[in-house]
Amino acid sequence: MAVSEQMPVPSSGLKICCIGAGYVGGPTCSVIALKCPDIKVTIVDLNQARIDAWNSKNLPIYEPGLDEIVQKVRGQNLFFTTNVDDAIQEADMIFVSVNTPTKKGGFGAGMAADLRYLPLLQKTLVLWFIPFA
Repeated sequence: MAVSEQMPVPSSGLKICCIGAGYVGGPTCSVIALKCPDIKVTIVDLNQARIDAWNSKNLPIYEPGLDEIVQKVRGQNLFFTTNVDDAIQEADMIFVSVNTPTKKGGFGAGMAADLRYLPLLQKTLVLWFIPFA
């Protein structure tokens, strides 16, 4: 089922897709949904267990007040899904928040960000943007 079939479209019509339901993407985009009720915010992640947690009463991370925020806007203009392709296709804006842990080996170990997840994301995004080039 397409994302739009599951979710109502807020009156502004603006849609944000947040790629990454972790410690940055989840809370940040939850607050965007709270503060901008006319914007549809869809947070996507490939990890089904993480998405299931965001859609439950037991969120996968703790931030003070986050439970209340998510409970207030989830299902209104905040949605969590693993359906990455549909969310990207429907988005007006994409917020990228993928895992970038500190490198454990090689040049920059212990200091630099490990960006290995970005090329996977780039390949997915390029497929959507080639028709617009």
